[in-house]
Amino acid sequence: MDKGILINQFLELFPEFHDCYIEHLDLYQEFLGHVFFGDEVATYVEGLLRENDDTEQIEKFFNFFEWMATQTSLYIVQVLSTTILYDLGGHTDILQKAQCYMKLHTKRLSQEIEDLHSGKYFS
Repeated sequence: MDKGILINQFLELFPEFHDCYIEHLDLYQEFLGHVFFGDEVATYVEGLLRENDDTEQIEKFFNFFEWMATQTSLYIVQVLSTTILYDLGGHTDILQKAQCYMKLHTKRLSQEIEDLHSGKYFS
């Protein structure tokens, strides 16, 4: 059910990804949120941040990410944190640009992911 809520909300806001979604279903025979959002969405947003010239579209994505961050569904929050934010955090320059667009809950999750991967919790 959470998968359906996530993809339906996403495609409502970003109908241009509908064909990618159909290809994803053809390939995997089901919706795999982490795969779809990692392969398609995080990669696309990373490209937008590299170019940094379509701020309206970037803001639209980060508004959606904030929606994800505020959901009670662990699945939706995990897709955001362990897939999208983890991918963006893999590139310091991209992460710095992304942080300019992050809202409160997204920033908090991003910082938790960065802290985890820096070893902060293991010191």
